[in-house]
Amino acid sequence: MYRLTILSILILSLAGPAGAGDKVRVMSIDNCANQLILVLADRDQIVSLAKGGEVTTLPEIKALAEGLPRNERSAEEIIRARPDVLFYGTWTGSTAMTVKRLGIRAVRLEPPRDVEQAKRQIVDIARMLGHEERGRALAARIAHQQEDAAARRPETHLHGLVYRSGGYAYGADTLVDSIMQTAGIDNVAAQLGQRLAGTIEMETVLMAAPQVLLDDQLRDRADPRIATDFLAHPALRRGLPQVARIQFPMAFWLCGGAATPIAIDTLSTLVDTHRAILEGRR
Repeated sequence: MYRLTILSILILSLAGPAGAGDKVRVMSIDNCANQLILVLADRDQIVSLAKGGEVTTLPEIKALAEGLPRNERSAEEIIRARPDVLFYGTWTGSTAMTVKRLGIRAVRLEPPRDVEQAKRQIVDIARMLGHEERGRALAARIAHQQEDAAARRPETHLHGLVYRSGGYAYGADTLVDSIMQTAGIDNVAAQLGQRLAGTIEMETVLMAAPQVLLDDQLRDRADPRIATDFLAHPALRRGLPQVARIQFPMAFWLCGGAATPIAIDTLSTLVDTHRAILEGRR
């Protein structure tokens, strides 16, 4: 089902010119900005994309990046390219500050803290790129999935969390929490008082007894990461013998954009499936 959704977004992103006047030339030195400009800008507007980060990108969006130039996120590259707009993120602020002093417009892409903020960000960026209608169309698709999820969502939510290597979890005021709530999962990390992202002791998680753990790693990796092994920790297996595991890769929720409606739809469907499994165990 989600493939139809993503294909419709991608077709939209490739449709028609931006309108009268010169196109805005855009460059990204941030992985999440990559994903947004790939679906909101015309291909010939994109000066270059930040290198790396493909593991957290949906394959369909990754395909749009094929053949486009990549940059190493350096000030020298930006100065040579002189884009009309540079998008940067949390880890590339110093580079952005350098090129700002030379008159290059640099816009920080803030991680959205909920689905509503993600929709506003999409429209704002699309407007900067001269394609506001594309941003509004994508935001409308997200709103549609929110409505669909709400219609399917039972009054009693499941309790769960994304729990990663080192006890890393996503609490309140995160896009992860917002997507979970939309799909019908109360975020245990938020209930434990975790704001934003941070660590929670395993003993605390065991006491909270979540019904589901969201696995953010792909199982078909040739080189499984520690985070994948972490959910197989003996203490979790013994302490939560009935917990359901839901595979929910980072590509769905790390960045707010074309992946967001897919994340909501996919997690809502998975919640329906696992709720039936959990009820069958009673």
